[in-house]
Amino acid sequence: MVESVHDVHDHDIDYDGDYKPVFHDFYDLMKWRVSRILLVSSLYDAFTLEEEGILFEQISSEYRDLALPFPPQVIRVSTAKRALKELEKTPYDLIITMARLPDMDPFEFGRKAKEVQKDVSVIMLLTDAGDIQLFHKPGVHNGIDKIFFWNGDSALFVAIVKYIEDQKNLERDLSSGLVRIILVVENDPRYYSIFLPLVFTVIVRQTRNLIHEGLNEQEKMLRKRARPKIALAETYEDAMEIYSTYKDKILGIISDVSYPKNGRRFPDAGFHLAKEVGADVPIILQSNQLEKAKKAEEMGIPFIYKNSETLLQEIRDWFQGKLGFGPFKFRRPGGELIAEAGDLKEFMEVIDEVPAESMNFHGSTNDFSNWFFARGEIDLATRLKEKKVSDFSSGETMKRFLIEQIKNSQRRKLQGVIINFGNQTFEFEGTITRLGGGSLGGKGRGIAFLSSLLHQSKIETIFRDCRIKVPDTLILGTDIFTTFMERNELNAVSVEGLSDEEIKELFLSGSIDGETMESLALYLGHIDHPIAVRSSSLLEDSQNQPFAGIYATYLLPNKCGDDDKRLKELTDAIKLVYASAFLKEARSYIQSTVHVQEEEKMAVVIQKLVGKQYGNRFYPLLSGLAQSINFYPVHPLKREDGISSVALGLGKIVVEGEKVMSFSPEHPNVIPGFSSVDDILSNSQTHFYALDMSCTCYDLREGEDSTLLKINVSDAEQDGVLDYLASTYDANDNIIRDGTGRPGPRVITFAGILKYDMLPLDRILKAVLQIGKRGMGRPVEIEFAATLNERGEKEFHLLQIRPLVTLKERALVRMGKKEEEGALITSNSALGNGVIYGLRDILLVVPDRFDNTMTETIAEEIGRLNGKLKDRPYVLIGPGRWGTRDRFLGIPVRWDQISGARAIVEVQTKDFRVDPSHGTHFFHNLIARGMPYFTVQYSKRADRINWKELLSMKAAFEGRFVRHIRTEEPFLVKVDGRSGRGLVRRDDAGE
Repeated sequence: MVESVHDVHDHDIDYDGDYKPVFHDFYDLMKWRVSRILLVSSLYDAFTLEEEGILFEQISSEYRDLALPFPPQVIRVSTAKRALKELEKTPYDLIITMARLPDMDPFEFGRKAKEVQKDVSVIMLLTDAGDIQLFHKPGVHNGIDKIFFWNGDSALFVAIVKYIEDQKNLERDLSSGLVRIILVVENDPRYYSIFLPLVFTVIVRQTRNLIHEGLNEQEKMLRKRARPKIALAETYEDAMEIYSTYKDKILGIISDVSYPKNGRRFPDAGFHLAKEVGADVPIILQSNQLEKAKKAEEMGIPFIYKNSETLLQEIRDWFQGKLGFGPFKFRRPGGELIAEAGDLKEFMEVIDEVPAESMNFHGSTNDFSNWFFARGEIDLATRLKEKKVSDFSSGETMKRFLIEQIKNSQRRKLQGVIINFGNQTFEFEGTITRLGGGSLGGKGRGIAFLSSLLHQSKIETIFRDCRIKVPDTLILGTDIFTTFMERNELNAVSVEGLSDEEIKELFLSGSIDGETMESLALYLGHIDHPIAVRSSSLLEDSQNQPFAGIYATYLLPNKCGDDDKRLKELTDAIKLVYASAFLKEARSYIQSTVHVQEEEKMAVVIQKLVGKQYGNRFYPLLSGLAQSINFYPVHPLKREDGISSVALGLGKIVVEGEKVMSFSPEHPNVIPGFSSVDDILSNSQTHFYALDMSCTCYDLREGEDSTLLKINVSDAEQDGVLDYLASTYDANDNIIRDGTGRPGPRVITFAGILKYDMLPLDRILKAVLQIGKRGMGRPVEIEFAATLNERGEKEFHLLQIRPLVTLKERALVRMGKKEEEGALITSNSALGNGVIYGLRDILLVVPDRFDNTMTETIAEEIGRLNGKLKDRPYVLIGPGRWGTRDRFLGIPVRWDQISGARAIVEVQTKDFRVDPSHGTHFFHNLIARGMPYFTVQYSKRADRINWKELLSMKAAFEGRFVRHIRTEEPFLVKVDGRSGRGLVRRDDAGE
């Protein structure tokens, strides 16, 4: 059961959390870095280190080889006194001092240096093996943090820098839960000065090998920064303190056998440490005493002879075999190799064939968790480590558990993330994938941001009976568009003077680059579901100037013909989306804004179409659009309550302003325009749109509707969806009865959803609008669809989000009563804010000539007059919804037909009353442009138009339906955005 309406509260959803990318934690890792090193050495020692002046080049080369950024700057001084003066004026992160200073004991210098900069690390570097016994006292620091021995290898400098960085970052990075430690126990400076660079090189190269598995650049950076830290202990007590403190975060231990314990050298200290640690942590012992190998073998502990000629390879083998630094090698208990996996994908491919005895063998030695720890899969590895072989009834049971845990981990990682195409496996739903560089475009960016917001809000924990998600989405970056334009020599100049049809043909004749074609073919190999190919330009759905509905969207069945034909249909749709940026309507709209054509670049969104197939048609249970602001509230609705328009089938019917149902998520039982039986019968949806799945051949040149079916609502009953949406008209009693359990005409009222909570639509919309508004910092508009999947489960999909640009209401606009009384037009439902002066032209659709069967002809007449008034702004006045695609509800003008309008008036007459527009793309763009928009409602006394005066004005042109009025005296348009009141009056009228 879904929770009752009263069970869901604002505090259940995280609206206010700061935006953090899914892999945002890399920002918090390795924050402390060594950027400046002060080297204190005599001229001779400096020459020894520099080897003719190439030390810095060696360090830089080492950093490049390990793909490490920004090698530190090294400043050298020759005496301790000069060093202290340098420290007084310049901050340093690390001091490396030689043992033989001409003017001060190195320990005294270390103490004084820390008095000047208390947090600076001081390392002593010895160049003479005879100095080790003189200067090195394990566990005693006295101004020096660590002593190293210079062996001529510049890799030591890199290891020193990384060792210091690891110490500084240890506490903070470990607290993130994403980082592990490798504990090295060694007290001989000569050996750890050789050994640490080797270990560090192995770790960094392992990390670099894993980076390519990152889903995107953020995860790659996380993998790089989350490499295991190296902790160095010189005594048994130091080692046990590190182990006790970080027991659950230690990846492995590399320990000498003989080192100090209780203040004196203890020959078997390493064996004691191994006993304390037990089998929970992989450990390897090393010694220059070969006889220690026998005892290590008796204890079942790997052993390395320090003087071995294959030392480095043995270390690498242990890292790969026990710490997971390499492919996972499935073996039988006797050691026989069965299979190996180089990455997670290969692991999942081979595990099905692995026998139970191998599963038990690896599970008993924590090999699975170790491998995942080494690959940065910390959460997964932690869950696996908590399990023991004895927890499972068989090896097969353990295998199923492991596979399930891996899939769950991968699914969680994909939520709210933009995945690079090369890392996409197409195994999981609701993913956002990027193909190509450049921008995602406004729509693509909004979809990706919406996916992230949903993930962070945890909204799915509230609506457990309905899956809420973003459809699988592939976004082609703007670089692909740029490449297409350049390789085919296309630009704004090359299409100048061409018709829309010629522009489409020109783009269709162009070729997409081979790499993109290969990727799209691979994509279609995984996707056999209907898809939507949508525009996502730089300017589209932007914060300040949305371009809603200006560019093309094509819906493809994606089932027609063979793979080559499917690929051609997809690429044709992409090319036509590109072409739509240069068509007449788009260019006209851009010219009416502050932008220019050259600014525009086009990304493309390819989205899994929401819905279900019923015979030869595919459509969702419902589609809709919701806004944070209700521009036409009627009691008891409020402006801030928001409004939603919903319909059966595809969303085309909603965004193009046809007959749909509107309601406020705050008051789902208050339905504007559905207050009486006659209103419901007159205003309810009569048809819906579906994707035609029967077509095997269609021509996208015919337009965005070439793949769609227009179907009567009654035909949906056979599909079994009307139980949720429909009521029945009882003609005998003249009443609308909920449900479809009796005979009679079906009427779309959404009673099953809004009254009986078959889908918690109102609560979902309320929550999502709030999440979107908080996330974008302003009112929003969302497009959505809901469906029942093949298993009968309810799914709510968010298709896109855009900022709802409310007109600026900061400037105070005053309107006196006398001024309103003398006005030509007044409205209490006016959008905008401010005053427009100096207008002298009006285009008026003459009321007694209006015919709602001739609205397309009226739109063409307006377009011709608009062209003649190119440099003269005007007020446009006419009945019904402007810009609707339903020609019976208003006049279906395009942007290029009204580009000179400065204000628009939507009029209701006695014989033609259509509810105001709410969710159309046309309406949204009007608001975005800041154009005053009046609705003069017939039933409101405060709304009026002085027809007598208006119709008596001299006509400059008289058309069949439209009159062009030009006045000698100017008039003005005034709107008070705070109250929603507006007027049009002569400019000489008194206040």
